[in-house]
Amino acid sequence: MKKITIVWTITLLIIVGGLTIIGLKIKNDNKSNFMEDELVTQTEKYMGLYPNLYPTLGNKVKFTSEKLKEEGYDAKLEDDCVGYVEVENINTGFKYKAYIKCSDYTTKGYSEE
Repeated sequence: MKKITIVWTITLLIIVGGLTIIGLKIKNDNKSNFMEDELVTQTEKYMGLYPNLYPTLGNKVKFTSEKLKEEGYDAKLEDDCVGYVEVENINTGFKYKAYIKCSDYTTKGYSEE
């Protein structure tokens, strides 16, 4: 009887620990996705007021989070994060892609340039 109790206790600890790790991973991913989405939203608002900034067909324009903040558009990035949005003119419209870099997360494809 005592062995069964020990086995069940260890099994429950492993399950709870695993679920905690998975939950923390998902929370971190969602936080970074929120920041990227917010950066795109603020860029869309800014460009909506200045249509002459849109790129020509096949070209890209880059807007940094610092530039947006200077213009009064706060992307709500965490203190240790910086980022930018690339706006590309494609045949069907404009494609927005956000890139952020934080101490614990960097968007795949982020460029220091």
